[in-house]
Parts: sequence; C-alpha cells; structure tokens
Amino acid sequence: MLPASGLLLLTWVLTYIKWKKHYALFVLLGIWGLFIFGTGLLWITEPYFKPMIVTQQDIYGTYVIDRDKFPGKQADWQYENFKFTITENDELIFQSRVYDNVWKSDTVNISYSTGYYDLDKKEYCNRKMRIHSDSTNHHIIRDNPTLYRPSFNRFYYVFESKKFGNVFFKKEQWVK
Repeated sequence: MLPASGLLLLTWVLTYIKWKKHYALFVLLGIWGLFIFGTGLLWITEPYFKPMIVTQQDIYGTYVIDRDKFPGKQADWQYENFKFTITENDELIFQSRVYDNVWKSDTVNISYSTGYYDLDKKEYCNRKMRIHSDSTNHHIIRDNPTLYRPSFNRFYYVFESKKFGNVFFKKEQWVK
C-alpha cells in the first residue's frame, strides 16, 4: 500500500507540474478511501463473525435435536424422541420417549473443565461438559459431548452414539 501510494504521489506531482491534471491524486485518494472503508467495515463486523463465548449461564436450558444439520426422517424421529435439560444444579436430565406421551428420564451429574478466564465477563468461559455416566444410562449420553461454537452467537453439542453416530443438540425449547 505504501509503495503504491508513493508511486501515485510522485506521478501526481509530475503530471500536475507538466499538465496541471489531478488524475493520479484522485486514484490515490480512491485507493486510500477504499482501504480505510474496508478496514473500518472489518473492524465493525468482526464481533459478529467470532465464535460465541459460552458462559455457565448460557449452558443451562433445554436442548433438542438439531434437524438443520442433517434434515430428514431420521432427524425428525430423533427430535420427537430425545431431548435433555441442563439444570443449575449441574445435572443433565436426558429424556427419551418410550411410547406416545410416556418419557423415560435419566439424570446424570455433570461437571465442567476449567475453560479460560474471560476478563470482560469476569468468569470462566467455554467450559467443556463432563458427564458422570455409567453403562446403564442411555447410549447417547455415555460419552462426553463436544461443544461447537460457530459464528453468529450460536453453539451446539455433539454426542457420539454407537447406534446413531453423531447426534447434534441445540439449545431450544422442544415443540411437538
């Protein structure tokens, strides 16, 4: 940027002295204007494209199957049959439908890794969930989930199931 600016400035001085023309100056100002505009635009929009910082309060709530990841009959069936809630008592209440309106609940204790300390929020963030489960619990919640934080203030958990493969849950109210 600086070498091109120096070259255009020199060109403007020479063309102004010889022909009294300002074309090179306008090109120089246009390039710098685009550079400043682009830098400002990136600076303003950067927070929207950064991954969400997930705090402890963000984690609490109800999670349902994310049907947007792999839409279809299987995702719809999973949505209708599985959901879970994370409580402030550090419990994960996993619900699976037995039939019609009868649900079975598995309650397991959870803990969190330390994550990192965010100075702005003054708390530990992006903490990974650890499920204290055993082999008697449902196959979806036997292993620890992975937290994914794409841009635009979203996050979701992925559980690995021996029967279904990856099972995606997003934080949302369950609607029949």
